Amino acid sequence: MLIERVFTPGLAQVAYLVADEPAREVAVIDPRRDVDEYVDWADGRGFRIVAILETHVHADFVSGAPELAARTGAPVYASRLGESEFPHVPLDDGALIPVGELRLQAFWTPGHTPEHMSFLLRPPSAAAPVAMFSGDLLFVGEVGRPDLLGDRHTQELAGELYETIHHRLAPIGDDVVVYPGHTAGSSCGRKIGDAPNTTMGEQRLSNYAFRPQTREQFIESVLANMPPPPTYYPVLKKINKAGATAAGSLAGAASLAPREVRRLQADGALLLDTRDPQAFTRGFIPGSRFAGLGPNFTAWTGWIAPYDRPLVLVVDSPEALEDAVTNLRRIGLDNVAGYVDGGVAGWRSAGLPLHSIEEIDVHALASQMNEPGFAVLDVRSEDEYQAGHIPKARHAFAGQIVQGVDAPISPGERVAVICGTGYRSLVAISELASQGIDGLINVPGGMSTWEEAGLPSTSLIAATV
Repeated sequence: MLIERVFTPGLAQVAYLVADEPAREVAVIDPRRDVDEYVDWADGRGFRIVAILETHVHADFVSGAPELAARTGAPVYASRLGESEFPHVPLDDGALIPVGELRLQAFWTPGHTPEHMSFLLRPPSAAAPVAMFSGDLLFVGEVGRPDLLGDRHTQELAGELYETIHHRLAPIGDDVVVYPGHTAGSSCGRKIGDAPNTTMGEQRLSNYAFRPQTREQFIESVLANMPPPPTYYPVLKKINKAGATAAGSLAGAASLAPREVRRLQADGALLLDTRDPQAFTRGFIPGSRFAGLGPNFTAWTGWIAPYDRPLVLVVDSPEALEDAVTNLRRIGLDNVAGYVDGGVAGWRSAGLPLHSIEEIDVHALASQMNEPGFAVLDVRSEDEYQAGHIPKARHAFAGQIVQGVDAPISPGERVAVICGTGYRSLVAISELASQGIDGLINVPGGMSTWEEAGLPSTSLIAATV
């Protein structure tokens, strides 16, 4: 028996390959859209992919299950309640999927979604399951959020989550290894731990959701301080229910002359600048939005980029272009018109204007923040802001700013925009600058640097004795 973990940065998502080595057969659980890694893994070891399993209809990434099925001929197994529209084998609770001599047992675990299935791994010689692939039901120290289907369903799903955690999981032994579908960094849970796996026993001891409590207390604790879900999640639900277009069939990004890019901008295209923060602040194309490549890129392009407008990328290398396009496709942003030929240097050479962003370090900020006409805007999440922020700092979450919520800024002010490290502040600044707001200043290093410098902060969370 062999279990291989395939982690996708940016999505903080984990797929699993479960193999019977003597039989040379393998199942893939929750594959992402670009499936080459799974195929190459199997081919390189002489394994045959015989089953593709979906724990639920995903909201945070585009599933590669239909494409992997087309590439390998393996059937897709998915919960009957998910009503997936692509070819699949509908699963009921207790169904067994063979992988050589191994069996993966469908185990209905609703709460994150109504159709959610976990999968129990049963080797031929074991009387009880030895592992559970928990999808988005159970993470390290957290459970899957029940609010992603909208307010109409939240209370019902939270109640189902209570039943699953306190009753459905009760027969699962403490020594069963739990392999979650996400780690820290995913928005599918509130505060997910970063360990690659856990056990049922560890979660019963340490996970707040397992402590003795009434149904009402459980629902309150699960929903407390829940951050707003990314706005693209409902779109991906629809894509995954229907089955995504194969990534391999999509056209590549074209090279676009700067003046052609300007025309596309005028017609509604959105420019995404994928360079690092330092390069962006030194000079960026007017109207472009900051979305620097790295671990934050996928999540924040989901907030920033619309699905109904073409995207044009600003990149500084062919490798960056490939990385950006791959990550955009992982969340269904397929409408990439192209990239700016020559990047920012090409734009400048064409005689077209660039804008830049003023920066201020935390010590200069501390000395100026009480001056007339100077303000501080904190664009972190609500819970981060409440836990500790610069005295008198205003608050507006960057995700809401890019969705059109007015920031608390008065005309004529100079505004230092701060986040945790300096990434989200640039996301917010690029959006506000596109609205014609002047006087915006970035704080590189963000609150992390502020706190490291020992500068004062204030909390809105009451101290407990």
